[in-house]
Amino acid sequence: MTSAPATGPDEPVKKKSAAKVKVDPTAPLHLRWELHDLPTSQHKAGLAGLALSVRFLARKTGRKGVCEIEAIDDHSLTLLVNSDGMQSLFDDIYAAEHVDVLVKAKWKDVEPRDEISVEVKDDKTGKTRTEKRFVYSKVQPVGGLLADQDKGAANGTKYWLKLWQELVWTSLRGVPATREPYNARAESRIVTDGADAWLELATKPLATVALPSTYALGAQAMNAENVAFKDIARLRLLLHFWPFVVAIYVPQTIDRDGKRANAGYALAVPDVARLQAFVDDCDAIARERNPEPQGYVPRDAIIDMAAEAGLDVVRRSEALIAGRQGSSQLRFWLTAVDVFHIEKDGNNIRLRNIARVMPSRQMVDEYALVRRAEFWSPVFRHQRIANVVNEQPWWFGYGRLCAVTPQGLTIDNKFFRRDARVAMKETEMKQETGQDLSIEHLVYRRVQAYVLGKTERKYDLTWGTAKGNPAKEEEFGKRKEKVAKEAFLAVRSRTGADFVSYFTSTICSVPHHVGEPKFLELARALLDPKDVEKVRSLTLLALSAI
Repeated sequence: MTSAPATGPDEPVKKKSAAKVKVDPTAPLHLRWELHDLPTSQHKAGLAGLALSVRFLARKTGRKGVCEIEAIDDHSLTLLVNSDGMQSLFDDIYAAEHVDVLVKAKWKDVEPRDEISVEVKDDKTGKTRTEKRFVYSKVQPVGGLLADQDKGAANGTKYWLKLWQELVWTSLRGVPATREPYNARAESRIVTDGADAWLELATKPLATVALPSTYALGAQAMNAENVAFKDIARLRLLLHFWPFVVAIYVPQTIDRDGKRANAGYALAVPDVARLQAFVDDCDAIARERNPEPQGYVPRDAIIDMAAEAGLDVVRRSEALIAGRQGSSQLRFWLTAVDVFHIEKDGNNIRLRNIARVMPSRQMVDEYALVRRAEFWSPVFRHQRIANVVNEQPWWFGYGRLCAVTPQGLTIDNKFFRRDARVAMKETEMKQETGQDLSIEHLVYRRVQAYVLGKTERKYDLTWGTAKGNPAKEEEFGKRKEKVAKEAFLAVRSRTGADFVSYFTSTICSVPHHVGEPKFLELARALLDPKDVEKVRSLTLLALSAI
């Protein structure tokens, strides 16, 4: 018998190459994830999305293999799955079909399948005209789970599903090369992505793998410091499923002419704290959404700023839980909401902002109050919601807003004036009379007395003498608005001591009875530099509300 030659101290030991691990694809794997071990909210949402997707798959006939939830609680999930079962799951979540779309202009370098004529009605004139449309066939994700959750609008269209489909195709899979899982299934080509994922988990579940932005929002192949984005195979699997849990919103911007435009998508990713509770409630929350559209987007999806998406997710979730249990257990059900604002810029998808919304009970209640008020002016509503998000008083920022925004969007805008009245009445409803009057009350009543008093002195008009006479009522309204507008323009151009001087000499020039304690409270506010801007903002709002 010959022995192996000895190696010297500096000679490397030659290792035999590891044999390939052989696995039985029909034997199920027991895959377990602990919620607290997951690194990001997208992974946690992905675990919840996995549970929902497996439950949805179980309702289908003709599925192959084993794919079922072996165990689930608030802290973990165990999946029992073999190769065919994982492939069935992937076939379901990446299901796609060819659909016909009508477009006004031809696509570049692509010939249409057909040309047709359609009747188009002009919204302004009411007349109809004939226009040409080009028919193209395109691939569209099916989104079976989301289609099941969308009860559809009165016209039968499922706008929440359409919003998700548009998000996937234009943003999450905006680069054509990333659409292969959908394209292959729409074209009935054989794909093995699910089986490949199962084999990876069976042989090297802890292997380090690439983490492209296709799976994780904000990920890059390399960051600015030339560091690659990586993940672990068993964790990356979860990132296939978070798009089925994310709440989709459409932030809108307002230009100086008051025109609104969509600004990409705000994706609210829940940071789940209790897995089973979240999974059990997720379907119900989705089904409670208003299915009716505003244009081509669900009305409830339109928001004024991206961070509002996080607040609305919490509001809707809390309403469901409180309605069922009588009190909210939300702080145990949801840790926070991560909001990703993405927008298509040419051929690129830009991540505009990431915000983590951790709303307090007071913030959620205040946001619910704003939603119930149904403010009509986008300018007014945007500032009010910004105050909720930033935990500022409701009146904060309106002084600057009125100073820098064209008056056509403030004092000359009937929606802004209406919203100012609603806001001031909200404050009135929260207060009593007499000595309980707040600064908001004092300023509003002071301004009201000035406008009505000056209208009487200058135009010899009062509501008492005009009431019952349509012509006089109309004249009174116009004269009152003229007085309020003149004061509004004077106040918005003044700050600090100049505003205090105008307020005391002009707004206070008309007698108005108020008790000495409250008179002193208002005087102290005018003398305190920290409170002057509050009085100024309230004055501008009160003048708009008159």
